[in-house]
Amino acid sequence: MQEDKSGGPGLETHVASTLAYLAWWVSGLIVLLLKTDNRVVRFHAMQSLVVFGAAHLLIIVLSTLASIFSFGVWQGALLPVSLVFTILWALVLAFSIVLWILLMVKTYQKEQILVPLAGDVAFWLLGKFNMQAPEREAMAFHGLTGGEVPKREQERHHSQLEDSRLGRSIGSIAVIVWCTFLFIVFNFFPDYIAFYQSTTERGVSQLLRYPILTAELARVLPLLNLTLGLAVLGHVFALVWNRLLFREFLEVALHILGLMVAVMFLWVFPFDFSDLPVAGLRTAMPTVVLIILILVIVGNVIEIIVHLVRFLRGLVAR
Repeated sequence: MQEDKSGGPGLETHVASTLAYLAWWVSGLIVLLLKTDNRVVRFHAMQSLVVFGAAHLLIIVLSTLASIFSFGVWQGALLPVSLVFTILWALVLAFSIVLWILLMVKTYQKEQILVPLAGDVAFWLLGKFNMQAPEREAMAFHGLTGGEVPKREQERHHSQLEDSRLGRSIGSIAVIVWCTFLFIVFNFFPDYIAFYQSTTERGVSQLLRYPILTAELARVLPLLNLTLGLAVLGHVFALVWNRLLFREFLEVALHILGLMVAVMFLWVFPFDFSDLPVAGLRTAMPTVVLIILILVIVGNVIEIIVHLVRFLRGLVAR
């Protein structure tokens, strides 16, 4: 068989390429070790090794850090740090699973996906190990069945367009996961947003929790839930209808809501640090939270201006 139609003995290219993602980096490594002559399959195997090798390593590092900061030797003082790494670990894992499914489905459908940065690294590694790779423009534009090659400039433009669409899709998935997490925490586990301290008395250790959110949070929740819900729905729709102009409008609307939420938090200020067991924290935390809220407000204003300008430019260009 010709190279663009066969990925190995009895396997079509799109099937062999999909198998390169099946077991994350392990399957990518196996395909590379089999020394397939198909350049397309070889690229997908290397991209699988790069993407999911890095993801696996990051998951291990975040999990290890979360465990280290939860050790009893810290007496619970670093449990909030452990919680942060646990959240990051969960987000990276969820994001990796979604990306894995996306790569498997699209590759089996004979569509090329070059993961931003990882695709470039895969091409670089193939060259480093003297392994022939397909042309980047062809990978970014053509299906696995090949076809007539258009002009180089058209290929490059389409490659950049496809990469940007993939990047926007990945960003939407990350926003959906993050907003869902925030909705669950603020609505069902607000008491766990707290300062933690481990104490030992008469040989008995216990973990004390000092919540920092007050009942005034109920005044902020309706607007916060509306913002999170619209963000999830908006980005789900953006995944289905991936249009740049719609995304710019969505970003303007969501950042306006984000600005309103930050102002509401600043106005209501549903935080109470008076029960914290460390005097320095009782004094410093109100100022720290105030600075963070002001930075969030300023950041949202800048984002609104940037995306509004992009939206108006796109509208005029049409």
